[in-house]
Amino acid sequence: MKRYILLLYVVLVSSLMSAQVTFQFSDGIYNESLKSHVERNVSSLLSEINKAEANHRQLNLTNVDIDDMAASGLKSLWTNIHFRCEWNNNVQSCLKDFTGYEIRQIPVEMKPIDNTYKGEIHKELTISFNKKGVITGVRTAIDNNSYVALLHGSNSNVDLRMRREILNFVENFRSYYVEKNINALQEIFSDDALIITGRVIRTLGKNNIDGVSQKVNEKVVYSKQNKQQYINNLRNLFKGNEFINVDFSDIELMRHGSNPNIYGVRLRQKWSSQQYNGRQYSDDGYVFLLWDFQEEGSPKIHVRTWTPKRANQTKDDFSPEDFFIPNN
Repeated sequence: MKRYILLLYVVLVSSLMSAQVTFQFSDGIYNESLKSHVERNVSSLLSEINKAEANHRQLNLTNVDIDDMAASGLKSLWTNIHFRCEWNNNVQSCLKDFTGYEIRQIPVEMKPIDNTYKGEIHKELTISFNKKGVITGVRTAIDNNSYVALLHGSNSNVDLRMRREILNFVENFRSYYVEKNINALQEIFSDDALIITGRVIRTLGKNNIDGVSQKVNEKVVYSKQNKQQYINNLRNLFKGNEFINVDFSDIELMRHGSNPNIYGVRLRQKWSSQQYNGRQYSDDGYVFLLWDFQEEGSPKIHVRTWTPKRANQTKDDFSPEDFFIPNN
């Protein structure tokens, strides 16, 4: 009996040690007090993520210095899918943005709750924190190859600093759908936003002779909406779906030719969702976003369009100059 208890204790200690994660900065932050606080805070967050995943339980963020919106978003993400930090010891640089700081490239392994997850298994986590060391955002990042390519691309008139800021907000924007964060989406669209959405309707064709099902016919239904209509429809969509997965790729950044505060973002979006009755929906298309960065740290989306991906199509044809945004 004693031997059994000892073995159980060893297994328990080993499990706790494997769940313990440490984080340290390599460079980029030079306030020693802030640096130490964030290192401890991020270590606590990553350790709690691993402990919760190992024990198949909900996150307990009591010992993590994280704001309410970030905590709510992370818990919403956790409801749909669990993940764990792949490295017990993590060392990354600190990046500065408009409102605070950011940590990128923390490798995580996605741990789907069931077989409905169709995304990538290995991803990277991005963590934002403010000048007091409070965590303000936790999200899965776009893949690092795309991120690096966008930062160092030469065929754009967007400077390096703005590229990183825009990518930061694009990653947040994607996460809001996955987290079903209706409040954040309501905040990020301007009151006069133009929103064009689309939905693919699929039906089975019939053979006129024997009635045997043939190819799947697809019809795209478009809808032009204002901000309130879009938010109301999203709210119903979030309530009716068990999970929503959104992936962005092929991201292209553009600056408006005459308005230096306006930026266009063109990207490929893969959307998949499952309703609570088990019905699944997916589509693959191109999204164009027109962002206004006049107020640093609080940009607004004036235009959001969607078009389906067609054979041999690599992007849509929208540009910032296609839309008139008056100067304030």
